[in-house]
Amino acid sequence: MQNEQTTQPTQPTQTAATTETTQTTKRKSSGKKLPLAMLTGALIGGAFVLIKDPEQRRRLKDGSKSTKDAVSGYASEVKEDPSGKKDDLVTRVRKTVSVINEAVATVQDVMNNQGKEITERAKDIKEESEEIISTAKDAGEDLQDAGEKAKEAKDELTTSEEEKSADEKVVEVNPRY
Repeated sequence: MQNEQTTQPTQPTQTAATTETTQTTKRKSSGKKLPLAMLTGALIGGAFVLIKDPEQRRRLKDGSKSTKDAVSGYASEVKEDPSGKKDDLVTRVRKTVSVINEAVATVQDVMNNQGKEITERAKDIKEESEEIISTAKDAGEDLQDAGEKAKEAKDELTTSEEEKSADEKVVEVNPRY
């Protein structure tokens, strides 16, 4: 009886574990359906195009053959001399890195030199602008002085005309004497 009692509690856990495993498998299989459907659709579409278009068939056949030949050739070269191919690849990568580093250094030098030149030109422009502003201020002050003198001259002319008019009026009044 003791065996039956210990067996009974483990059965519900096994059933729960089995149910959980089944649900997980269903979720995984349902998650795999979309990519599988997409792949199937792509294969059917590709096959349809290849059946209908002989030019596409020929191009695919030629492309596949040349790719197969290139991969086979490279694989046989690697089989013959694996360390030599590795060394060749490492050498080509190092050369590429060296060329890229030189290009970066050249670009950096150009930017540094051009940056200095631009900074110098900006300083020159700033100094010239300050000189132009100073000259304009001086010219403005001179024009203001000239305007004041013109106003004084106008006032002088106006005053002397008024005095002449006043003198004439006095002269007209004075003749009675």
